[in-house]
Amino acid sequence: MAPPSDQTARHLQKLAALVTQRRAQLRLSQEKAAKVCGGLAYMTYRKVEEGLPVRPSTYAKVEIGFGMRAGSCKAVIDGADSITLEDGTELIEGGRITPLDPETLEEGLRDAITKGATLTAPNLTLGEVQAINERVVEELRKRGILPSGL
Repeated sequence: MAPPSDQTARHLQKLAALVTQRRAQLRLSQEKAAKVCGGLAYMTYRKVEEGLPVRPSTYAKVEIGFGMRAGSCKAVIDGADSITLEDGTELIEGGRITPLDPETLEEGLRDAITKGATLTAPNLTLGEVQAINERVVEELRKRGILPSGL
């Protein structure tokens, strides 16, 4: 492959930072990331994180494996500042990702439901508020938003 222009090299570095950020968010090593991304060779995957150009098919595998919208990698190489994930969230270069701890999430959710219920319906008993909490948590587990068995 021909060496990239200075502008393309900057965009490849931005893409490298975003891909690395997504891998960290998913808590994957580079080796596991390569497997998740369609079984890419480890060295090929590393090239992406090093900001080196690779084939369009490699970028497509990274997009699929990391839940990025199709064409996201090319868009960054063409000058976009972010990558949009399939769930609609956006990765922005330099953004800090703090993974949610499921126990902390459930605890915070229960607390928020209790406060919300007591403020909007002060006539509810503690037992009724706890029942609402259980139903909400059960529904979120059914939907896969909260893990089962916490």
